[in-house]
Amino acid sequence: MAHQSENGASFGECFYAAAQIKDGDPESWYTAWVEIARRVESQATQVQEKGHRVSAREAYLRAFTYYQMGSIFVRPRDQRLRDTWQKAQRCFRQAAALFSPSIEPVQVPFEGKFLPGYFLRGEQENERMPTLIMVGGGETCAEELYFWIGPAGARRGYRVLMVDLPGQGGTPFNGLFFRTDSEVPIKAVVDYALSRPEVDAERLAIFGISGGGYMVSRAVAFEKRIKACIARAPIVDVYRLATAEVPSVLLRTSGFFKDILIRLAGIRSPLPVIALEKFCWQAGVSNLSEALEMARRARVEKAGEITCPVLCMVGEGESEEQMTQAREFYDALKCPKELRIFTASDGADAHCQINNLSLMQQVVFDWLDDVFEHKRTT
Repeated sequence: MAHQSENGASFGECFYAAAQIKDGDPESWYTAWVEIARRVESQATQVQEKGHRVSAREAYLRAFTYYQMGSIFVRPRDQRLRDTWQKAQRCFRQAAALFSPSIEPVQVPFEGKFLPGYFLRGEQENERMPTLIMVGGGETCAEELYFWIGPAGARRGYRVLMVDLPGQGGTPFNGLFFRTDSEVPIKAVVDYALSRPEVDAERLAIFGISGGGYMVSRAVAFEKRIKACIARAPIVDVYRLATAEVPSVLLRTSGFFKDILIRLAGIRSPLPVIALEKFCWQAGVSNLSEALEMARRARVEKAGEITCPVLCMVGEGESEEQMTQAREFYDALKCPKELRIFTASDGADAHCQINNLSLMQQVVFDWLDDVFEHKRTT
């Protein structure tokens, strides 16, 4: 629903799809979203053939969202996951080509492969402008990040580079998986950003949401070319966050029995098991035990060495552990810093302020404007 603000969803279409879904049934979820995605994609093709550029662009954006939604509960070994992902990406890229200036698909070189993403120039194409690198979380893709921050940045005179790090978007299909040393792929992204003539090296920021809050919080301690950081929300210990609400008896259980218990729980509802399978696939591991061992290594231990200004954001509707870690990270910072806690009265207390993206965007870019002394007059 939040995509609606940037023409990436329709209230009526979303509620129609929801009405076709049987609660707890992943097949009905897939069918409902993919059927409406196909219908809207067909509409986009028809109006594009008639020369209605804006209508086609907006319909392709909605079709992207609906295909992406359809893929959520498809198991990694199901060919439909890759097929649906490719259809979603195709729709977004059709829309991207219809913008003026167009949204540019990019490939960031990384360890013999590439990290896919998009670059939004906005206006003033030939000037060096402040630039924001946008990093998503465990369930996002670079295309979706457009709706979170892309046009909001362009309207304010920022270049925006939206990118998938290993494990995000379609990168697992190409053998790139989550890694705890986020500073390594982020270095490659910074290298790429600074190779572009439109990017002002002295006004380069990075923004991470959800799991990306961990990735950027860790990376900026190493990557000094980043001049400002926004973490929504900061995560200092992924294992602690992941296990905060897991019964201690399960954590003490051996790996074999732990995985058996997870599968038995799936008899009641397949949805958590599918989510776990997808996370393991994104992480390049085979089971929960291996995933938890990987999570133990995902820590931010050098917050005190961060030198750039940092904006920490968290919603009061988040878990107690998430709130605790956000405060821990903020307290450990020795650089210029700010903590913003969104409340229910803000209408922005949900995870990543998904219930009020406009306010989140306002806070992010007003803060960056002050840090970079960037004032746009129009």
